Amino acid sequence: MPTVGIGKTLFNSSVCYFEDADNIEVLLTERLTRKKASGAWPSLALEKIRIKYDLTNSSIYENRDVEDPLNIELALNSRFPFFEYLKENKLDVFSRHFNKNINYCTHHLAHAHAAAFMSPYHKALILVIDGAGSRAKAFNTSHAEYNLAKQNSFGEEACEERTLYTFDSGRLVCVDKKFQIFKKSKSHPQHYFSTGLGSFYEKISEFIFNSKRSAGKVMGLAAFSEAENITDVETYLENLDWSHAFTGKSKKDWETSEHFSEYTKAAATAQAYFEKDYIGYIKNMQAKFPEYKYLIITGGCALNCTSNMKLINLGIFESIYVPPFPGDESIGLGTAYVGYLKKNIWKLNSHETQHGYFGPKSSIPTANQVLSVFNSSEYEVIKPSSITKHTAQLLADGHVVAWFQGRSESGPRALGNRSILCRPDKPGAKDYLNANIKFRESFRPYGSSVTFEKAHQYFEIPEKFNNPYMSFAALVKPKYQKDLKEVTHHDGTSRMQTVRRSQNELFYELINEFGNITDLYCVLNTSLNIMGQ
Repeated sequence: MPTVGIGKTLFNSSVCYFEDADNIEVLLTERLTRKKASGAWPSLALEKIRIKYDLTNSSIYENRDVEDPLNIELALNSRFPFFEYLKENKLDVFSRHFNKNINYCTHHLAHAHAAAFMSPYHKALILVIDGAGSRAKAFNTSHAEYNLAKQNSFGEEACEERTLYTFDSGRLVCVDKKFQIFKKSKSHPQHYFSTGLGSFYEKISEFIFNSKRSAGKVMGLAAFSEAENITDVETYLENLDWSHAFTGKSKKDWETSEHFSEYTKAAATAQAYFEKDYIGYIKNMQAKFPEYKYLIITGGCALNCTSNMKLINLGIFESIYVPPFPGDESIGLGTAYVGYLKKNIWKLNSHETQHGYFGPKSSIPTANQVLSVFNSSEYEVIKPSSITKHTAQLLADGHVVAWFQGRSESGPRALGNRSILCRPDKPGAKDYLNANIKFRESFRPYGSSVTFEKAHQYFEIPEKFNNPYMSFAALVKPKYQKDLKEVTHHDGTSRMQTVRRSQNELFYELINEFGNITDLYCVLNTSLNIMGQ
């Protein structure tokens, strides 16, 4: 019996149709509206699922971070005829206002289940840490997770901040949990903040970039300044000069701001505090549960690939894994998997064959669709005998290539199905891409993709290191700093991706062919979009 999981989240709303491990589709609202990180009620995704599949015998699970989804829907209906809209479009079955059989799942539990589905380990610790999860009042007072954290809670309005689970062959047990409270600033009454780690990072993102969703930019900017040593997040946020916070909209506004040095220092401070708290907590939990040799990290904080690599280098776990969609893109899948596991057995998702391409099957372009888009006199359409050899030669010749194949990625990283590619040793490639194609801030670095077998030659990582989802920023070896200059950040690292043939054969072949021509088995890889899309 298939399960439908719905992530009605504030950002990155999603829907997952889950029949079995080989029949999964994840539809992200942002890919349908083209608005990055869209948290719109997922009507477009649900409509596609409703039309494509017979959901008569399906079970439905849902989640929204912080608020109960039904409360949000009641609020929407108070502003306009939302429930009437749902009925007219045959979407009423996806709201608990109409369908009392929809199952509610708490936020961190949904994250943990998405991680459990992807797990390459039979036994591991799973840490969920993000901006904010479900409110304490969403838990039954007899619930094990609620009771475990009750002493850390600030009342029923507190939200999940971090949760640690032990995982053993599909069985999740909560062993540590912390809640957080959002409160009004004393110095800046228009601001609310929490001392939670993810929410602190979001607040600094708001100060620097006028957006809570720019945490990745904060991580990149942190390399350009020395950090201020802080121990008290509340004091630091209260003392920030919010009159200097960025309030503009454009890249030009930001890059010409007179407060640029303040932004770089705030970024470095946030990253340093993040690493101290994040790594310190994980070290403490490893000491508390030494029988667990593997760690899985998920939730938005798991996208901090700089901290993740430092954690790897400590060597306190035999291996650390981050799924391809640690943020709220995974909530639809996670809630669906909660329902799936009630009637099915968990199966290992091995490193060798797992992937992050769960986008709709309809996103695979057909020949007719390609021709319908590129049929004007502006374009020359050719069909090479080998698409990988032809594209590898284009890259070797210095061209920038838009590479579109297969099902779309289900997380925030371009992993070779929706990518912009070019040579990593092409002088000025980063600046050219930022200024003319991506329209991003000039400081922002680019990731790289490298064949799995060759990765340890270029980067300071062990042989056979698994990093298929760009989850770890590895140091570039001195010998290759010139060859990889355009994918090397200010701190000497690269957010790199290891590509196995068994995970993405066509992309692997492309990198391999490029290497055969240039003797460099690595390409610059960034998402096939422009900033904000």
